[in-house]
Amino acid sequence: MDATLFTDKYAPTKFEEFIGNVEIVDRVIAWANAWKEGKNPKPLLLFGNSGTGKTALAIIVAKEFNWQLFEMNSSDLRDKESIEKIVGAAISNSSLFSSKRLILLDEVDSISPRDRGGASAILSLLKEANNPIILTANDAFDKKLSSIRTNCEVLEFKKINYLSIAKRLREICSLEGISFDEEAIKEIAKNSAGDFRSALLDIQSLSPQITMESVKALSFRERKEKVFPVMSKIFKGKSISEIREAVDSIDISIDLMTLWIEENIPKQFDFIDTANAFEVFSKADIFNGRIRNRQHWGFLKYSIFLSTCGVGLSRRRDYNFFQPLSFPTLLSSLSKSSSLREVRKSIASKVGEKIHCSRNQVLQDFYYFKTLFEIEKNTVGYIQHFGFEDKEVAFLLGLKEKDKKVSELIKESKDYGKKIVVEKLSGKQSTLFS
Repeated sequence: MDATLFTDKYAPTKFEEFIGNVEIVDRVIAWANAWKEGKNPKPLLLFGNSGTGKTALAIIVAKEFNWQLFEMNSSDLRDKESIEKIVGAAISNSSLFSSKRLILLDEVDSISPRDRGGASAILSLLKEANNPIILTANDAFDKKLSSIRTNCEVLEFKKINYLSIAKRLREICSLEGISFDEEAIKEIAKNSAGDFRSALLDIQSLSPQITMESVKALSFRERKEKVFPVMSKIFKGKSISEIREAVDSIDISIDLMTLWIEENIPKQFDFIDTANAFEVFSKADIFNGRIRNRQHWGFLKYSIFLSTCGVGLSRRRDYNFFQPLSFPTLLSSLSKSSSLREVRKSIASKVGEKIHCSRNQVLQDFYYFKTLFEIEKNTVGYIQHFGFEDKEVAFLLGLKEKDKKVSELIKESKDYGKKIVVEKLSGKQSTLFS
C-alpha cells in the first residue's frame, strides 16, 4: 500500500460513488441544473456531522458540471476585508471561457465572533452572487449564522447508515489487499457513528489485518472529535499556530491526548528526534507534577504547549511518509485488566453466595480458592456447585475461553449435576466433591 491517506484516496469523485443522503444529492443536482439553465436559485447551506460528505458533495458538483471550484475554509474566513477581496472577486468575475464558478465556503460556523464583520461580509456577498455558492457547517443554527441561514436553502446531512459504510469498507479492503473479519468491519462501521472519514482512518490504521480484537481496542477511543487528524497536525505541523489550532479543536481530555502523543512519538520520529521530543515531553511532565502537588492550574497552559507544540516542533526535519498512529497501549492494558477484574468479581460473588460470606472476603482469599479449583478432583464439582460459566472456568485455569478443555469441563459438570439429581431421586446420598 502507498502512503496516501484513505480519506484522500477514496474520497468520492462522482455522484454514483457518494454514500448516504440520497435525497440531498438529488436536490443538489437539481439546484446545479437550475444554475445551468440560467436561473439564480438561493445559495445552499449544507450542515450536519463531520464525515457525512458535505464538502465532498460540493467538490463533486464542481467536477460533474465542469465548474471552476473556488474554495475558502474557516482559516480564510477571518475578517470582512479578506472575504470581500477574495470571494468578492470570485463572485463578480467569470472564469475562463465564461464557465460558472462554484464558490465553496467551508465550515462557516467556525467564524469567531471576534472575526471583525466576517459574517456580515458573507451575507452581503450571498445577496450579490452571480455564481453558485455552497456553504457548509456542522451547526447551521448557530446564532451568528442566523442572517446567513435565512438567505440560503438549508439542507441537513444525516448520519450515514452503518451498513452502507460497511459495504464500502469491504470494497476498499479488497482493493488494498487487507484481510478482515466480517464482524470487525461491521463494528468499525457502527463505531464511526455515521462518519465515513473516521471509518476510513480506522481501517487504514488497523491494516493489513482487521480483527475483532484490534477493533475492540480501537473502540475505546473518544470520538466526539477525531484523534487522528489532530495527532497528524501535532507531529507534522510547521508552526505553533497550526498545531495550537488543531489542539484547540479536539474534544478529548488532556490526559488522553497526552497518552496518544507519548505512545506515538517513537513511531512518528527517528531515533534522534524521538530523544528530542521526549526531552521536551519530560518538561511538560514536570509542570504536571507541580499542578498535582500545588494545585496551581496556571501551569496547565505550559504543560499543554510543551507536550503538543513543543513535541511537534522539536523534530529536525519533516516526515512525509504515512505511519499509522497507534492506540495508547496503557489504555488497552487497562481495558483488558478491567475485563479480567469483572470476571474475578463474578466468581467471588457466586462463591460468596454459596458459602454465605461477602464477595470481598472471597476476593481476599481468592488465591487459595483458585488453588483448590485447580486440583483436578475438585474442578468439575466446583463448576457444577457454583454455576461457573466458560469465561469463569477459563480465568480460574488460566486458559482461553474457547479452549477445548473448558468446554469439556462444562459438559462434565452438567453430566455430574444430572447424576446428583438421579441419586437424590433414588434416595442415595451423594458426595459433592468425590
